[in-house]
Amino acid sequence: MNDATPQMTRAGAASAAMPLRDALRLTRAAVRETVRSDVPGSQRGVALLIVMVTVAVMGAMSTEFAYNTRTNIWMAGNVTAETQALYHARSSMEIALLAVNAKKNFPQMKTALSLMGGGGGGTGIEIWRQACEFVHVFSTGRANFFGLDILDMSKEEAVGVREGGAFECVVTAEDSRTNLNAASTDPPSALGALRQAAQNRAQGGARPAAFNLDVQRKQLGLKLYGLLRPFLDSGEFDSEDEMIQVILNVMDWTDADDNKTDVGPNGEFIESGGSEAADYARYGYEVKNAKMDTVGEVQLVAGMASDIYCKIRDKLTVFSTGKLNVNDADLATLKGVLCQAIDDEALRLQLCWNVLPGVVPPIDEALIMLETCRELKKAAFSTPFTNMSKFISFFRDFPVTMQTGTSLPVNARTVQDHLDVMTTMVRIEATGTFHQTKRKLTTVVDLSTGEPVYFNIQ
Repeated sequence: MNDATPQMTRAGAASAAMPLRDALRLTRAAVRETVRSDVPGSQRGVALLIVMVTVAVMGAMSTEFAYNTRTNIWMAGNVTAETQALYHARSSMEIALLAVNAKKNFPQMKTALSLMGGGGGGTGIEIWRQACEFVHVFSTGRANFFGLDILDMSKEEAVGVREGGAFECVVTAEDSRTNLNAASTDPPSALGALRQAAQNRAQGGARPAAFNLDVQRKQLGLKLYGLLRPFLDSGEFDSEDEMIQVILNVMDWTDADDNKTDVGPNGEFIESGGSEAADYARYGYEVKNAKMDTVGEVQLVAGMASDIYCKIRDKLTVFSTGKLNVNDADLATLKGVLCQAIDDEALRLQLCWNVLPGVVPPIDEALIMLETCRELKKAAFSTPFTNMSKFISFFRDFPVTMQTGTSLPVNARTVQDHLDVMTTMVRIEATGTFHQTKRKLTTVVDLSTGEPVYFNIQ
């Protein structure tokens, strides 16, 4: 018994827990033995720095890789959205073109229209005006008339756009815009030329080319006068002479000669002895002496201020459309022509321009009523004026509020020389959307051929 006691005491002491201080001391000693004794402490610091720099570089590269990945995903999403929107716009354009060329593509359409109205009056119906209504039906699957749904095909698989997409369009007569190239030798569209030839034959024979050019210059002058005259009243032109000089500069920019154009004693446009180049020497470029390729080119014309251009650019065109379409033309442009159709100069000033402050000129009252009639007719899917006789009668029968007679005394011959009811070209602006992305296609179509003469993607 006595011999066993010391042994048990030593075993119990060996199994007792080691103090923390002793454990840390033993651990440090083991680490020292593990590290090579021949490696200085300075080299171990360099190794640590290299490891830290490597980790930092790898972290930066990982962040850059993650950013590029996210950017590529976003770009792919944008490309997908733009492609979807572009094809939606293309769908809108193709449907609109089909409707615009309905008479040409579907001969039976002429027969159906000839049965509408007495004497085949239905043939004067312009199907292109309803082109965007067809687009609306295919986009939404619904057709409505004055806000009432008359057709619902939204559940049909082949009709309607789903999943955040849509398309629409706007179609307008290019003839409603002022042709900046009217004073050049650029001929009118094929359809316009045929109609002009028919009118010439009805008036007793073909007109000489020089006379036609003079008429085109006068058409341009009257239209631009109507467009620019409000800026004279608002003070953006210092005088009427300054405004007229801008009109003459537009003619000089597009005509083929280098002689300046002036206004003759009878209001006709004549060539003066001056040179066009003098007006552009201070700008550092020469006058073009050729037709304009884009509407924006008119900003290069001497005297055309940028703020005025921005206000009238949507009312201008560079395509030879012929006469101004009364069913769609800008009211100020129409006013310039109609006022010139009042032969008595004193009466013209009284009815069109020189009125008391706060008093609406009689011609403006007539034009406001005209716009109301045009909008009502278009809302009912009808052409406002199907012939010029009705248009002239509208003004001749309009009561004058001033003590100058009972109607507006417009000269029918002057009106018919510059205005018409038929459309030779149309502009289609098709828009496609996919969620928040939009694409737009614009084309100008010559109705005589059904082919686009201009196309643009935005």
